[in-house]
Amino acid sequence: QIQLGGIKSAGEPGETQIHVSLNGSPLSLDGRMEYRTAIIVDWENIRKRVFENPQLRRETRCRIDYNQSVERLPKFFLEFLEDKELPYRIFIYTAKPFDREVTKPDGTRVNFSNTPVAEKARTFMERIGCCDLVAVRKGRVSFKGWTAEKIEITGNNCSCENIKPVFIQKKVDMLIGLDIAHLAYKKLVDRILIFSYDLDIQPALRIARLEGLQVILPILQELGINKIPKELVEHSDFIRIR
Repeated sequence: QIQLGGIKSAGEPGETQIHVSLNGSPLSLDGRMEYRTAIIVDWENIRKRVFENPQLRRETRCRIDYNQSVERLPKFFLEFLEDKELPYRIFIYTAKPFDREVTKPDGTRVNFSNTPVAEKARTFMERIGCCDLVAVRKGRVSFKGWTAEKIEITGNNCSCENIKPVFIQKKVDMLIGLDIAHLAYKKLVDRILIFSYDLDIQPALRIARLEGLQVILPILQELGINKIPKELVEHSDFIRIR
């Protein structure tokens, strides 16, 4: 289907130029194809693999304190786009912090709603959601129990060292899959640039490509392509190393 669109030509008032695109993508003034590109960010996955990675944090560009400099994150992701790619939106997928009270193995009660970690998470989501082009999608966190480095049982007594809660993120993969499917079925974009190295997104990438979208998998040069699951590489059109 050929779509026609008229825009004003700079420097020549009143003159309209017609730009023709075979697939609905806009053409620039010099006739080059431009690709509408959505950026998908699985935040927890990228936070651990990139921003909390001790090896990568030695690199200047990865030294982003995302709690203090939230506004720098969109720029970090946008830098992976090429000149011919127009940013459609940055979708950031995270989860609301666990906010309930639970009982520790020693019988004491812990309220996770007012912990420093929960407060930082809420502040981060509020601030990143106010950045240009950013849409925040929120899953939830489920409490699965406790873990300890050392457990000693003597009679009816149990002692534990370094007790830590175990949390699991829920619904995030589903939200990513739904948004990718929506972008593909509605032909809202031409490409998706996906920041996630989680195998659970593989079916969504397959759907995107079947529906005609081009999938770009960005990889930091310091991370290396060998550490990326080959299944994700196989379901991508481009590997973009920066």
